[in-house]
Amino acid sequence: MTLSDLAGETGIPLSTLQRAEGQDDIRIGYQDITALAKCYNVSTDYLFGLTHNRQHRHIDVDTLRLSDSAIEMLTGEKFNNRLMSELISHPDFPSLLRAIEVYVDRKVLPQMNTMNAMYKVAENAIKEKHEVADNDEIIALLQESVVDEDAYLRYRISERFNALMKSLFDAHKKDALPDEQTEIIKEMAITIKDYPAQQEQEEKARWKMGFFAKQIGLNLNGLTDEETTILMKALRNSKVYKQGRRQGKRRS
Repeated sequence: MTLSDLAGETGIPLSTLQRAEGQDDIRIGYQDITALAKCYNVSTDYLFGLTHNRQHRHIDVDTLRLSDSAIEMLTGEKFNNRLMSELISHPDFPSLLRAIEVYVDRKVLPQMNTMNAMYKVAENAIKEKHEVADNDEIIALLQESVVDEDAYLRYRISERFNALMKSLFDAHKKDALPDEQTEIIKEMAITIKDYPAQQEQEEKARWKMGFFAKQIGLNLNGLTDEETTILMKALRNSKVYKQGRRQGKRRS
């Protein structure tokens, strides 16, 4: 929907919508807020960012049929409710839940046990009436037809769960890095860019020490001379530093 379409749908002036979308000096009347909420079929709280729920507000807890412990978990902010919402609303979630329900409630175990018993009866009857070779194909077929109900049902669950998790993972691929990671990457890029092309080995050692100190949050200015000397000695024992010295000697 373009802004022109929205203006025609709500009766709100196009210039007002352009200011609101551009996040410039937003001045919009409550009549326009109501018109937008009706147009998008959402609550006004949702438009203002006061809730993540587009429509359902103050819903009766009893209608959700949740246990007290489940409600305490959901309202206690102990885990990512947003991710939980994505999981529950995923189109493949009902299939996963059905597989879990079948397994937990043992709904198909009687049928599976009956089929397994039939295969066993057939195998025993053949062995009683006939001499059977060790590699008999009929006996092998009957034996392979017996299903380990626990392993089979858990496999169905894991198969559905893995597919659902892969779908959520792909959906979040474009999520930005956390701010702190972004800042670390920027600092590393600046530090590497400022690395001089030609330096003496001692200066290289100090640069490397400063680089690593920054990554671990160590303030070099707060160290005593003795502590700085110890750090320098430790850095000179690194393979990178020794390799740099050997290369410098060969060039000279």
